[in-house]
Amino acid sequence: NSQSAADNRSYFIGGIILIFIIMLELKDKLTAKEELEAGHAVQKALMPERSPKVLGWDLWLFTRSANEVGGDLLDFQKVTDDRYGFALGDIAGKGLKAALLSAKLQATLRALVVDYSSLRELGIKLNQLFYRDRVPSIFASIVYAEIKPGDGLIRLINAGQFQPIIVRGSSIEKLEKGGAALGIVPGAKYDEQDTILAAGDLIVFYSDGLSEARNQMGEDFGEKRLISLLPSLVQYSAGKIGERIISEVDRFVGKAKAHDDLSMIVVKREKS
Repeated sequence: NSQSAADNRSYFIGGIILIFIIMLELKDKLTAKEELEAGHAVQKALMPERSPKVLGWDLWLFTRSANEVGGDLLDFQKVTDDRYGFALGDIAGKGLKAALLSAKLQATLRALVVDYSSLRELGIKLNQLFYRDRVPSIFASIVYAEIKPGDGLIRLINAGQFQPIIVRGSSIEKLEKGGAALGIVPGAKYDEQDTILAAGDLIVFYSDGLSEARNQMGEDFGEKRLISLLPSLVQYSAGKIGERIISEVDRFVGKAKAHDDLSMIVVKREKS
């Protein structure tokens, strides 16, 4: 009897300890959830408007996180009266760490662009700062572009991002590959790429969350599907084009869980 009583006390104490541990874990999870929700709210506040207005241009910007907070960078800003800049970037990894570094890169870029009319020099400076403050095994790919009101010229630098796709009627072309992603090579150089869009032409920037969107069979959406889709959309507005692409990606993925953030910018030259 005394042994049974002792066993009962042990079970009771063990049960109390287990409940206490579960309560601590639940508290930590609730705290973490609140912090992630706060981080999501901050990221949302930093997001640019979906369709910013620039004379002669039609723009559509989109991003969607795979988790509560994302590591993709999406930004748009008026630099001066004749310079409007937009950026699409991706921090290696996911979650809170990537989100924090994405916010830092966005702030750094916004602070620098006013003082750098040369995009080549801007890219070099961005890389220097990101490399100086780098976190081990973390790098950032980014494409930054500028347009002028009423002018078809697009200037850009590409640090490790996918090659932007240009659609001219039924013709498709990709811009040249850029330099290394930020934070990998301390002295990396970034050549400015210039291209002129005629009325009705468009250019698409996208992150790997689009091309590597995966369905339940383990197949990627892929760049080929995106390229084959674009000529049939060229007559639509930038917003309609973007929405149709996202719709096709979602249809392809089906019920499979998103495993990466997805971001895209569609820029179309308006017809006068």
